[in-house]
Amino acid sequence: MFRKILKQKEILFWSILTLIIGSIAITLASQNTLLDSLSITFTVFAALALFFTAAMWLEEMIHEICNP
Repeated sequence: MFRKILKQKEILFWSILTLIIGSIAITLASQNTLLDSLSITFTVFAALALFFTAAMWLEEMIHEICNP
């Protein structure tokens, strides 16, 4: 059961990371102020989500190692 949860968190982690990279690329390529501000806001929120996802993923891995 833990492996299934861990797999979902891995997919979520990589998906959010891909979204952050795309958002940064849009920010750098865009000439529109509104699009830039929305992209930067999205990047900040996605970075927070990435941090908490990575923390939960790490906690699950430690839990799996310590309690086999």
